[in-house]
Amino acid sequence: MAKVLLIEDEESLRNLYTRILSSRNYTVETAVDGEDALLKLPTFTPDVIVLDIVMPGYNGMELLKVLKNDDRHRRIPVVMLTALSEMKKITECLEMGAVGYITKDSTVEDIAHRLNLILESFNIKQIS
Repeated sequence: MAKVLLIEDEESLRNLYTRILSSRNYTVETAVDGEDALLKLPTFTPDVIVLDIVMPGYNGMELLKVLKNDDRHRRIPVVMLTALSEMKKITECLEMGAVGYITKDSTVEDIAHRLNLILESFNIKQIS
C-alpha cells in the first residue's frame, strides 16, 4: 500500500482527499501546513507528497524548495494540489522538481489515476 503525505490547510478539503485516497487503498498522513509536514516527515516516510500551493506559513512553493534541497526528502515525488488556473505557478513548481499537479476540481477517478501513474513511474506498487 502506497503512503501519501497530504498537505492541505483547508480542513474540509483535507478530509475529502483523505477519504478519497483511503478508499483507494492509500495510507494517508495529513499535515495542515508546511511546518506541520516538516514535523511529520522524520516519523512518516511517504511514497508521494500531495502539496497544496496556497497555504499560510510555508506556502507550497517554499516547502517544495525546502524538500528538494534536503537529501532526506529530495527523491520523494511531489504532486502539487492547486485551485489556481494560473499556469505560471504550476510551471514554476514543475521546474523546481514537482512531478505533476492535480487541480482541486479533479474527479475522484482523476486524482487516483494521476497518483497511480506517478507511483508507477517511480516503480512504487499500489493496490487500487
